[in-house]
Amino acid sequence: MRTPERGSVSSVARQGVSEIKGAERWSYGAFEHGQERGPITVQLVRDDGASAEFAVPDFVNDPEDVRQIALVVIGALEKWEDVEGLGG
Repeated sequence: MRTPERGSVSSVARQGVSEIKGAERWSYGAFEHGQERGPITVQLVRDDGASAEFAVPDFVNDPEDVRQIALVVIGALEKWEDVEGLGG
């Protein structure tokens, strides 16, 4: 069994901005807990200033699960940017 200090989203959130493994140029920003029990908002920041965010239920607390969701969000944003760059 993992301890909350070592293997949870809360431990990642306390560490501040950190790189996202598998997402070159992207880092986590601040994690925000809306209420005592409620969704966690995860900020994503690219080194050029672009950003995105997503929210997960508070039971999603494994950093690897959050990383996988972050990669999906980053991929979708970059795909959208590519389409926008083509004028459409």
